[in-house]
Amino acid sequence: MLFWILAITITAIACAALYYAAAGRTVNATVAAQGDATDEHYRLQLAEINADIASGRLGDAEGTAAKAELARELIRLQGEDGGKKAGASGPVLLPLAVLGVAVIAFGSYAMIGNPSLPSQPLASREKPLEETINVDDAVKRIEAQLAETPDDVRGWTVLAPVYMQMGRFEDAVKALRKVNELAPPTADSQTDLAEALLMISKGDMTGEPLALLENAARLDPKHVRSHFYLAGYATQTGDYAGAVEQWNALINSAAGTEPWIATAKEGLAAAQRGLEGKPIEGPAQQDSVSDETIKSMVEGLSTRLMRDGGTLEEWTRLVRSRLVLGDTAGAQAAYDAAKAAYPDAGQRSELDATAAQGGLK
Repeated sequence: MLFWILAITITAIACAALYYAAAGRTVNATVAAQGDATDEHYRLQLAEINADIASGRLGDAEGTAAKAELARELIRLQGEDGGKKAGASGPVLLPLAVLGVAVIAFGSYAMIGNPSLPSQPLASREKPLEETINVDDAVKRIEAQLAETPDDVRGWTVLAPVYMQMGRFEDAVKALRKVNELAPPTADSQTDLAEALLMISKGDMTGEPLALLENAARLDPKHVRSHFYLAGYATQTGDYAGAVEQWNALINSAAGTEPWIATAKEGLAAAQRGLEGKPIEGPAQQDSVSDETIKSMVEGLSTRLMRDGGTLEEWTRLVRSRLVLGDTAGAQAAYDAAKAAYPDAGQRSELDATAAQGGLK
């Protein structure tokens, strides 16, 4: 009974989303193109939810809730855009078509479905992401829509993290510049742009990346990623008083269980030694402060991957970096997250080899 209640509820939400999406179609070419870009955005999000369910990162109940929330968001956005649209929709056939979708779906399931069957084992499941959507093709479609509607901030917001995951850092910079141009800058959007620039400059924070991170910290005094970069940079450049202040602020704002807290405490200790004049002079000192910048970059990569996901190459780089820094626990956590994101061991040969060399399980 619970299954049918959930199924009816989710189907109703989905049908409502279809109705409002179709009802809002317009003959205005510009607005229609923006709608197409938004559609691609939600197709990508739906594909990501399906991939998370298949990989075990989301349970069935969580996946159902995520899809319901996605449908509600689509309805909300279509409602916002409705006042801007000048076209008319088919008033008679549309409700019947949407109703037909629900009738066919439930009728088909009643004949061939069985809600009492156990879940299919993860290992025997087919790969839904590849079947439902090709990321490269989806990116090309969004790019084509954005060529027609370059002011669609949602499209650029979707593309930017995908570009980062694909290693297309220059394209990510362009997309993030559009995001910051078309919408009020936030601490996240400024830091995202700084990170993309850092990937191109091989970690050189001088110039625009530093200015972006400073602005992000001003926009949100409790923003972890930007302050992490700035604290590491202050340590590297010998501003030990500023570094101590920033490391303390980060640590004091934490609950104590965050994965970056140990690195922040190490950074604070290094800055305090510098403030007291204790660091070893010469190359060893330079190595010490450079390590803080490296750790800051590793934490930035970790935060992004844990939040947005990423490629196998990025996960491998994170695991390797954690091991090089001696952070075995952090490396294990990253490896566990990577395995959850990529359950097919056949794809993880380099990652698994790196983990095995580091003694990870």
